[in-house]
Amino acid sequence: MSDAFKDSIQQMETLDLNVLQSFYGDLTDAEMKDVLQRFYHEAKLYHQRLMIAIEMQNVLEVIQVSHSLKSMAAISGAEQYSTLCMWIERMMRADELDELMELSLYLSPFWQELEQSIQAQLGPEVPI
Repeated sequence: MSDAFKDSIQQMETLDLNVLQSFYGDLTDAEMKDVLQRFYHEAKLYHQRLMIAIEMQNVLEVIQVSHSLKSMAAISGAEQYSTLCMWIERMMRADELDELMELSLYLSPFWQELEQSIQAQLGPEVPI
């Protein structure tokens, strides 16, 4: 995997709420929490599907799920995760299985960071 990818992904935000605000417009704190919760619950299901698809090397499923996650995460301000999904989709379309397997090592750590960022935004009174 290129050093450029590694460098660029590290410069990105885990969760940029400005992106979320620009997509949805001005949100109240309650609305922001609701959007983050909905994103988290839907994305979590897709994340699990992606992990299984990669493990099973199901090319079509990896492409479809990573494409959906890429868009979902981008709209929600999850820059690192969105970019990772974009690269996964790209590597799968190019039939670069070795690159895909290397990229897949980032999935769990990036997801955990995103989960922690979302929980921090929701606060301890709103479990995800």
